[in-house]
Amino acid sequence: MSAEIIWGAAGLTLILADVAFGTFFVIFLGAGALFTSALLWMGVPMNTTAQWLTFSAVSALGVILLRKKLILWFGPSNEERFEEHKGQTVVVVEDVAPGKTGKIKYRGTEWQSATTGDETLQAGESAIISNLDGIVVYIRRK
Repeated sequence: MSAEIIWGAAGLTLILADVAFGTFFVIFLGAGALFTSALLWMGVPMNTTAQWLTFSAVSALGVILLRKKLILWFGPSNEERFEEHKGQTVVVVEDVAPGKTGKIKYRGTEWQSATTGDETLQAGESAIISNLDGIVVYIRRK
């Protein structure tokens, strides 16, 4: 089997895998493989090292230059991504006072948090997630 067919088959397989899983990462590996296949099909002389370098360069450039744009265009919005967390119960690890941040434990990890109310939430108390803003989890009394 010729190298251009192998690269082409690998490229199509990788692109289909990304369509199935929606990572917006593997698609660039597929594009790199298809680009390498196209060069070989057009008769560009490349040894194995040149093929792998072409594949790597095209894949890396795609990830660096286009991945964020694809995620913004086709991926879920920030609001949709964080919607699943709203209403979840957390445990206050460090007091959270109005206007100040503290810490909560959520899904086995400590997070920086702030309160949406005007009462201090004490360590050990349970709270509810109201909103997320960057790395800060906004909570309210349960």
